[in-house]
Amino acid sequence: MKKYLIIIFIFFYCNIALASSLFDTKFYEIKFISDNVENTKLQKINEIKVESINSIFKKILTKNDFQSLKREISEDLINTFIQNVIFEDEKIINDNYYSKIKINFNPRQIITYLRNNNLKYVEFLPDNFLTIIYNKSIIEKSLLSKNNKYYNYLLSNNFNFYYLPNLDLNDRFLINYNDIEKKNLNKINQFGKKYNKYEIIIIISDKIDEKTIYEFFLITNGEIYQLPNFSNNELKYEELFTFLKDEALDIWKIKNSIQNETTNSINCSIKYFNLLELKEIKKNINNILTIKKMTLLNFSYMQKNYEIRHFGNKKILFKLFKINNLKIIQRNNKCNISLI
Repeated sequence: MKKYLIIIFIFFYCNIALASSLFDTKFYEIKFISDNVENTKLQKINEIKVESINSIFKKILTKNDFQSLKREISEDLINTFIQNVIFEDEKIINDNYYSKIKINFNPRQIITYLRNNNLKYVEFLPDNFLTIIYNKSIIEKSLLSKNNKYYNYLLSNNFNFYYLPNLDLNDRFLINYNDIEKKNLNKINQFGKKYNKYEIIIIISDKIDEKTIYEFFLITNGEIYQLPNFSNNELKYEELFTFLKDEALDIWKIKNSIQNETTNSINCSIKYFNLLELKEIKKNINNILTIKKMTLLNFSYMQKNYEIRHFGNKKILFKLFKINNLKIIQRNNKCNISLI
């Protein structure tokens, strides 16, 4: 007897990791006893440099590109990316050493290197996915219901990556079993509007005897892509949801990465009410690393008109505008930019 389970995840753009946070690094604790404190300290710092830069590349690159780049990373290369090194609570007492260290990197230096080596990257990441669960074997009890065991697990284990819907009658009114099984994008999108969704993952679970086989699908930018399958004989929630997170993010990166091969341009007008607002708009635009150059074309009262040359496609550029608190109104190949 076959049993089916379908799960959908929908990404919130209001919960995203911006480019600035993608390049953030953490403090590392150094603590050792050595008869050569300076040499040991330099060795530990070099280890932290490698771990810190790898943490950035892991966030912004696909798994394959990250593994390829890891083999090319050298100390000299890492040093070209470093912006500064911060030490806190440093103490040296005889042969005992203690400190906290943080390596900060220059995002534009890193992006320039990736572009020169034709490596695609992302400028933002989803923080969480709205989760819709459907168990076909017990339809009445499982669709968008707190009775579902998967929901119970996520509710009790604080998986921040997965954001749960309300699981109420309104949810079940907006979407039904056929909509999910047939991947009816119109109905799924209508449901997503309730939660301001933009990205969707569908999981179909087929239970045959004692084995469960999962199929995963990602919907992004209006297209659907199949993810690697997953199977198990014994349900292990953490293994399932960790696998899904890694695979979903990897395909999401592939489909939302910045294309470095060519640049595109668009003419945009910045509209503002005062100079402070103009300064804020320019600061937010400057956070968008995919923008290569802005050329002032002309200006009038409370309005400046620019040609914006950028890497990647316009759709991703406009997402980045919105993420950086900028309102975009597009008309043909022109746009108006203002603060949200």
